[in-house]
Amino acid sequence: MIATHRAVRLIERNAYAYRRQWWLFLTGFVEPILFLLSIGLGVGELVGDIPFGGESVSYKEFVAPGLLATSAMMGAVLDTTFNFFVKFKYTKTYDAMLATPLSPSDLATGEIAWALGRGGVYAAGFLVTMLFFGLVVSWWAVLAVPVAVLIGFAFAGAGLAGSTYMRSFMDFDYVNMAIMPLFLFSATF
Repeated sequence: MIATHRAVRLIERNAYAYRRQWWLFLTGFVEPILFLLSIGLGVGELVGDIPFGGESVSYKEFVAPGLLATSAMMGAVLDTTFNFFVKFKYTKTYDAMLATPLSPSDLATGEIAWALGRGGVYAAGFLVTMLFFGLVVSWWAVLAVPVAVLIGFAFAGAGLAGSTYMRSFMDFDYVNMAIMPLFLFSATF
């Protein structure tokens, strides 16, 4: 219980640090609109309808849930790699935190929880965007948000662990080398 309380302090610190940069969070809400406009509607016009279970489903309806999942993956990886790396290597934020009663596991738990919180808000925003575009056909779509958070949890842990081995910004090419094939060949499209 004490460890959880200490990890919440890191979430509080991140929220406090980003309070004047609230506009950065808006990019996470713009991304689904751009995804759905470019891929769902743009590419969807080229692809047309897709036969599924004896019915015809529009391409934008087919691709929207997959895009929600991939946005959770991308958001978690980017938050726990780039943001973590800058705080770890350059701003030495964690050196200051470790001088307090926080432990490395508290830092990892707090950073992953912060990434999951952001990912959950972004997934809910994506779902609202899907609703706005008329792509939600069942109330079961609400369960897509916890599933997206679960996807974010898996990739946040991997991103945080991988970024501890990074030595410079050049190592982010390895992150892209892993993420882009996962994104492109994930059967989303």
